[in-house]
Amino acid sequence: KIEKIEADHNVKLRDETKRIKAEQERDYHKFLEQLKLKKKEVKNSVEKVPKSQRKETLKQRMSFYAEDKAKQEENFLASQKNDLDTTLKKMISNNKREIAEQERECLNKKQEFIRDREAAIWEMEENHLYEKHQLMKQQLKDQYFLQRHLLLKKHEKETEQMQRYNQRMIEILKGRQQQEKGRLPRIQRSEAKTRLAMFKQSLRINSSGSSSEDRKRVKEFSLQEEKRQKAERQYQQQKHENQMREMIGQCENNIRELQQLQNEKCHMLVENETQRLKQLDEKHNQQMKEWREHLRLRKKAIEEELNAKKRDQEAFFMMSESSVCLNPSSPQKLSKFVPYLDSTTI
Repeated sequence: KIEKIEADHNVKLRDETKRIKAEQERDYHKFLEQLKLKKKEVKNSVEKVPKSQRKETLKQRMSFYAEDKAKQEENFLASQKNDLDTTLKKMISNNKREIAEQERECLNKKQEFIRDREAAIWEMEENHLYEKHQLMKQQLKDQYFLQRHLLLKKHEKETEQMQRYNQRMIEILKGRQQQEKGRLPRIQRSEAKTRLAMFKQSLRINSSGSSSEDRKRVKEFSLQEEKRQKAERQYQQQKHENQMREMIGQCENNIRELQQLQNEKCHMLVENETQRLKQLDEKHNQQMKEWREHLRLRKKAIEEELNAKKRDQEAFFMMSESSVCLNPSSPQKLSKFVPYLDSTTI
C-alpha cells in the first residue's frame, strides 16, 4: 500500500512539474515578447535624437537594454525556479506527511493486533489454568465420592455382619434358655420325688400321730413343693427375660458403637476431602498470583517494546522531514520517501 501511494505521489509530482514548467515556459515566452517590444521601443526612441547622434545614442541605449534584459531575464528565471522549487518542496513535504500518517496507522494497527493477540493468549492461559484447576478438583471429588461409596458399602456389610452376629447370639441365648426351661420340669420332678420320699421317710421315723395326720402333712408338703417349683419357674422366667433384655441391649449397643465408628470414619473422610480441596484451592490461588505477577511484567515488556518502535518510527519521520531536497526541480532529483521498516514479524 505504501509503495502504491509513493508511486502515485511520484506520478503526481512529475505531472505537476511538467504542468508548472509548461506554464512557466509560456510565461517565459510572453516575457521574451515583452522584452522584444521594449527593444523596439528603445530603437524607436532613437528616432527623436538628432541624426548625427543616433548611432552613438542607439549604441548606448542598446547596451543599457542588453544589461537590463540579461538582469531581468536572470531574475525572471530565478523567480520561476524558486516558485517551482517551493511548490515541489511543498508537495514533497505533504507526500511525506501523508505516507508518515499511513505508516503510523499501519504501525498502530499492527500493534493493536499484537495487543489483541497477546490478550487472547493471556486469556487462553488463564482459562487453561482455571479449567485445569476445576478438572483436578472434579477428579478429587470423584475420587472421594468413590471412596465414600465404597466405605458405605463396607459399612453396610459390617452392619449386616453385626446384625447376623447379634441375631446369632440371641438365637444361642434363646436355645440355651429353651434347654434350661425344658430341663427344669424334669429336675423339679426328680427333686420333688426325692424330697417327698425323704419327707415320708422322716415322717415314718419321727411320726407320733395317726396316718391321717401324716397324709395331711404330706399333702401340705406337696403344696409347699408346688409353690417352691412355681417360684423356681418364675425365677427362671424372670432370669431369662433379664438375660434377653441384656442381650438385646448389648446387641443394640454393638450396633450403636459400630455406627459411631462408621460415622467417625465418614466424618474423617469428609474432613480429609475438605482439607485436600482447600489445599488445591490455595495452590491454584498461589499459581494464579504468580501468573498474574509474571503477566504484569510481560505486559510491561510488550508495551515498552511497542513504545520503543513508535519512538523509532517518529525519529525516522523527523529525520525524513528534515532531509529536504535542495533542487527538487532538477532532472532525476524527485524526492523518494523511504518507508519506515519495522523488523517485528507477526
